[in-house]
Amino acid sequence: MSSDSELAIECETCNAKKPTEPLASDCCGTGCNPCVFDLYEKELGSWREACERCHDGVGLGTSEHHEPARNIQNLSVDDALSPNEYRSLKLGNITRVSHDSAVYSFNLLGNSRLNLGVGQHMILRGSVNSKMITRQYTPISPSGSRGHFVVLIKVYENGAMSQYIKQWTEGDEVSWRGPFGSFSYQPNKNRRIVMLAAGTGIAPMLQVIRHIVTNDDDETFVRLLFANRTYEDILLRETLNELTAYWNFTVLYALSQGQSGQHPQGYGENFHYGRIDQDMIAEELKTTPEQDTLLLICGTKSFDKDMIKFLNKLDFKGQYFKF
Repeated sequence: MSSDSELAIECETCNAKKPTEPLASDCCGTGCNPCVFDLYEKELGSWREACERCHDGVGLGTSEHHEPARNIQNLSVDDALSPNEYRSLKLGNITRVSHDSAVYSFNLLGNSRLNLGVGQHMILRGSVNSKMITRQYTPISPSGSRGHFVVLIKVYENGAMSQYIKQWTEGDEVSWRGPFGSFSYQPNKNRRIVMLAAGTGIAPMLQVIRHIVTNDDDETFVRLLFANRTYEDILLRETLNELTAYWNFTVLYALSQGQSGQHPQGYGENFHYGRIDQDMIAEELKTTPEQDTLLLICGTKSFDKDMIKFLNKLDFKGQYFKF
């Protein structure tokens, strides 16, 4: 086969379809498998094979280009998102949920959907001061939702991506790529799941909770320990409280800054005043044999580090997964 440079010079039709090599900034640096560069190499190989077929396998520069027939059966209304390229999706609306967090709803064409697996995430790309940056976000909308998806985002005063997000207005086109994530869930594999979450780390947990409690055949019990600074900082509290109507889900709100009687308390709500610590986790682990318990962790880097440290000190014999 001819080289890529020959194709670029002598076959404009094929060259126009050549996949674009990702920028270094397109890699989120979190070990996604496959990485955007792995996907590019795969796409590049497919492109080369297609060029050979279009030119009957010989003389790419002189043989007439034959456009292959499009296989309509391979097209799908579900392909709203791609792991190997960023796609522009329109921001539908913005709803403030706390002083520094909001939910952002994005429109999907027609009746398409994201097709994310439970607990999987997407990568957002934005430009700040002429520099491309990326961040991971897990949608909080129910998996399988068609026509739109929703993400929960906390905006930090000095955060690089936050400076980009602050500029968003309804109708903006925003670049997303995915899905990614190695989390795999099997119904009834574990008798109990204990979730340790902080702040916006509730996003992947919500996906997993919904997936379990809405499956009548899944008898896994889910316990959420949700850390926040104050009562006002609790994200998606009403949604979580509604999910406690299911027999196999309970939640404990841990407030590091707060005292009993200083805030409203809804029926059935449970609060702990203080941080999630080693003793709390040890108490939770008494309920079910460790081998039958799965721990899920998602929060800030320091929160995740503390939770893993506690598990190591407790010599936890079960499995844990950090989103």
